[in-house]
Amino acid sequence: MKSLRDEWTYLVHSKYPIIAIIFPLIAVLGYSLLLPSSQINDANVVVVDQDNTAYSRELIQKIDASPYMNVAEIVSFTDNPEQYFYHEKYLAVISLPHGLEDNHHRSLSSRVGLILDNTNVQSITSIRTAMQEISVSENMELSVPAMLKTGMNAEQAQGALNGIALEVRSLFNPTNDYQNTTILAFTCMFSFMILNINSLPIVARLRVSKRLAAELQNPFNILLRILPYTLFSTAGLIFSLGMLKMFGGGRFEANPILFMIPVVLYVFGTVCFNVLVAWGAAHPGIAIGRMVMVLMPAFVLSGAVLSRSLFPPLAIQIGDFFPFVWMYKFLRTMGLRGASFQEMLPELGSMLLYVGVLSMLVIARALWEKQKLTKQTAGAAPEKGSPHPVIPASSTGGGLSMQGAPSAPMHEPIKRIESRL
Repeated sequence: MKSLRDEWTYLVHSKYPIIAIIFPLIAVLGYSLLLPSSQINDANVVVVDQDNTAYSRELIQKIDASPYMNVAEIVSFTDNPEQYFYHEKYLAVISLPHGLEDNHHRSLSSRVGLILDNTNVQSITSIRTAMQEISVSENMELSVPAMLKTGMNAEQAQGALNGIALEVRSLFNPTNDYQNTTILAFTCMFSFMILNINSLPIVARLRVSKRLAAELQNPFNILLRILPYTLFSTAGLIFSLGMLKMFGGGRFEANPILFMIPVVLYVFGTVCFNVLVAWGAAHPGIAIGRMVMVLMPAFVLSGAVLSRSLFPPLAIQIGDFFPFVWMYKFLRTMGLRGASFQEMLPELGSMLLYVGVLSMLVIARALWEKQKLTKQTAGAAPEKGSPHPVIPASSTGGGLSMQGAPSAPMHEPIKRIESRL
């Protein structure tokens, strides 16, 4: 019972009761705002209209009218449909073949292509369902009048019942392998978590060990301390992805050497972000406690588990403040989708700019801290000395006196000796 009372007293006087109650409520509120709907509505799709007829345009209008799809772009031809998935603007490519209207009037079957990004199954389920509903509806509108006619041959009858045959092609992860989804996500998350645990207390550790003032003599020293984290975390992540591909059967199509560039930027930017978040922590324990401000938002908004298409635009913009979100975007596009390094140069330039801004903020924070410590040292220096300094001075009687004290003549002892003699 003594142990119970002791622990109860400790918890009551700590912040744990408030944290235990408030944080779940914050999580519920946060996820409710991030996920206003349990399904993806108006997912952006690209339509490749090779027929360019009145019927194809009518079919595009029906696709756009679906609550699950939004026709964001219409092109007449493409020989590389995978390119539309590289920058994560679109979730599907719908290909309308040449001769679609002619086959429709002749009651012949046409094959409409549906190309899906299968890196996140949750994001394409509604698109697949919507296209199946549209194809069934079109077939019914075509088959009912046609079946009422007479003199149809076997080919026409089959075409009337199956006017539009939907051909589905799932890209990048056709077998829904967990190695490319869940296992990959948690591998990156654990690497990210270890990086946060070790990099958040950098400044707090220097402060506790009384080395922060000396470290800030050169503000670039803080950035230099980030380099070992960059080396080991990059090596660990690349090594784990290689092990996942070689022994787990995971998919990784990027050049490992070129892929190291965004990973290095991600690690460096993350540590800079952590330094800024935990700068004011009094000791390392408080700094590590701030990991919840970095880990959970970055992991959730990265799309590692939940599709980013579920989030409102504001949440996606907030997610771009976390370097982990950028890294996972490169992992999906270069590693899983096989985009070339040149294709990702715009994103790489934006990431480089953002990491540069974070580095300058770290230097600015170090300079501000250095100035504050200098003022504190200058203010504390007079307090250590005496308010009335002791200054030797000569007295009127020819002796030495201390300022602020009665004079002590030097010849007084000699006079006393002469009088005795």
